Amino acid sequence: MRHRARLLEVLHRAETGPIIEEADFERRLVAPTIKRLVKEYGLKFDGSTIVPSNDDLADRVFQAGLEFSAEVGMFCQDTSRRITWTRNELEEGLRFCASEVTMGLGNDAVVAKTRRPEDDERVVIIGGAYGVPFPEDLFVPVMLSFAQEPVIDVIENATLESVYSYPIKAASPWEILGGWREAELSFEVINRAGRPGLCIGCVETSPTALAEISASSWGGFRPSDWHHISTVSEFKTNYDQLSKVTHTIRTGGVMETYYNPIYGGYVGGAEGVAIAIAAALISLNQVNMSHTLATRPDHPFLSCNTTPELLWASSLGLQALARNTNLITASLVGPAGGPGTKTMLYENAAFTIATTVAGQSAIEASHSAGGAIPRHVSGLDAKICGEVAHVVGGMSREQADDLVKQLLTIYEQDMLTKPIGQPFEEVYDVEKVEPTAEWQGAYDEVREDLIKMGLPLDRLV
Repeated sequence: MRHRARLLEVLHRAETGPIIEEADFERRLVAPTIKRLVKEYGLKFDGSTIVPSNDDLADRVFQAGLEFSAEVGMFCQDTSRRITWTRNELEEGLRFCASEVTMGLGNDAVVAKTRRPEDDERVVIIGGAYGVPFPEDLFVPVMLSFAQEPVIDVIENATLESVYSYPIKAASPWEILGGWREAELSFEVINRAGRPGLCIGCVETSPTALAEISASSWGGFRPSDWHHISTVSEFKTNYDQLSKVTHTIRTGGVMETYYNPIYGGYVGGAEGVAIAIAAALISLNQVNMSHTLATRPDHPFLSCNTTPELLWASSLGLQALARNTNLITASLVGPAGGPGTKTMLYENAAFTIATTVAGQSAIEASHSAGGAIPRHVSGLDAKICGEVAHVVGGMSREQADDLVKQLLTIYEQDMLTKPIGQPFEEVYDVEKVEPTAEWQGAYDEVREDLIKMGLPLDRLV
């Protein structure tokens, strides 16, 4: 992949870029630059539209994001230096970015491709626990609840609470052992599901670079699996993350990098979040050189991204990139509701509609109950996203906006109560790995509601 040739330059600039204190980077660069660009580019969320369909608006967000990325760059916490690039360098990086990647092996492989707004190109469905803590004895059942669903193309791991009953300590041998235990259990999952080549999102049990680098070596997770590099909000990286980047590049792994802006923080409101999504994914393409790039904005009080403001910002930021780049983008749905609640299913459907018509290449599901409650996630949480994503391909943004508004009237008030639902073992039969009659019944009722709204979920082709 041609754009990965700049690894040495990335590491060099992390050690030679302009020096700045971390607090100054956030307060004197990130916050005022976002605020200025929102005003200069005339961005305004008024609540009348949830899924924007104004191409000029999306293009202005892209230009604002590109300008921010060139002015601010990224901050390296270990060197107190900014990793900066000229606008021409950023544009060249986008010109040679990955526009297609194969995830997984053999008959279980799936290809993620660049998409455009309202594209009918197939969306990759990624389902899993996304770092939600689980005990060892429930890891296989919960991950099997995702892997056994035909609609899911890639699975994303839970985080192990312990390894062989011992606590996992960051930057210690226990972290390395935890990463290897995660790999062992993951292979058990995909083999039991009859999908041995299925792509696995890894290494979730990796608070530092140790577990990722160790467990993604020979005998562990494979280059064809999906290796994660995070960003520290806002617009920050460190040697742990860059070490993972270096290792994944040198081993030829499929790389995912992601950025989760905080609504109401240094990037401001919905308008600033939209710019931040575009800017961060442009910068991460340049610094991390990843295949897929994802975002998951976070509401500071509700711990979700399914509010009207964040639906608008997510859809708009993704549209900006889909219209102006060939990046392979994705978003992680973070509902306030949890397993066993209809609220969560409606939230996941709304977010999937808003972001799929925006042109993302993959939908990631799901950070159920805000992704913060141990064991509160299940396979049906992702299945709803997969079913919805496959039937909204080619849908107009105007039609999507109407559907999302209808869904908001159903779930918006429920979010305020933080309906976290029930843990996995209460909504699934753990031995059979089947949803309970109550949880399956709720799913079927929501599915019927969506069909009545006009989503052809009963269509067989």
